[in-house]
Amino acid sequence: MQTQAKPLLKLKQLFAQQCCWTMEQLCNALDYSAISIRRFLKQLGYFSSFTHNSKWYTLSSIPVFDKNGLWFYNQIGFSRHGNLKQNIVHFINKSSQGLSAKQLAEILSTCCHAVLNHMYHSGAIDRFKSTSDFIYVSSAPKRNKQQLMRLQSQQLTATAFEELTPQTAVYVLVEYI
Repeated sequence: MQTQAKPLLKLKQLFAQQCCWTMEQLCNALDYSAISIRRFLKQLGYFSSFTHNSKWYTLSSIPVFDKNGLWFYNQIGFSRHGNLKQNIVHFINKSSQGLSAKQLAEILSTCCHAVLNHMYHSGAIDRFKSTSDFIYVSSAPKRNKQQLMRLQSQQLTATAFEELTPQTAVYVLVEYI
C-alpha cells in the first residue's frame, strides 16, 4: 500500500499545479503507463473532458460546475453528465421542445453537427425538420411525443403571426381600437 500512496500523492501535486492534464502528460510526469494512471485517477475520482475527444482529465475535487452541470477551463469542457454524447442526450431530454444544433453548441461551447447526425442515424436521438433547421428531440417515445407537440404548437403560432400582412395588422388594430 505504501507504493500506491506515492503515485497518488504525486498525482494530487500535479493537479495542484495545473487543473487539467492529458493522459500523455500524466504518463510522462509520473513515469507510469496509461493503465496505471487511469487506475490512480479512478481511486482519486476524476472527470474527462467532453470536448477535445475526452483528451483532458481533472480531479473531481477541482471543477466548480455551473447550473447546467458544466465547467470550462481554458476552453476545455467538463460535465457532470459525462461525455459529449451523454451531454447531448441530457440537454435534449431536459428541453421542453427539443434543441437545434446551434442551441446545443451555445450550451456546450462546442460544435456538434457531426455527432448529432451520427446519433440520429444510430437512433440515440430523433429529429424534426423545422422551417429553418433540424430540431433534435428525445428518442424516448413519451418524451418525444411531448416535445414534438410543443414544437408543432409553437410553429403553428409562429406561422399564424407570419401570415398576417402589415395591412391586415393595421385593419385588426383599427377594429380593435
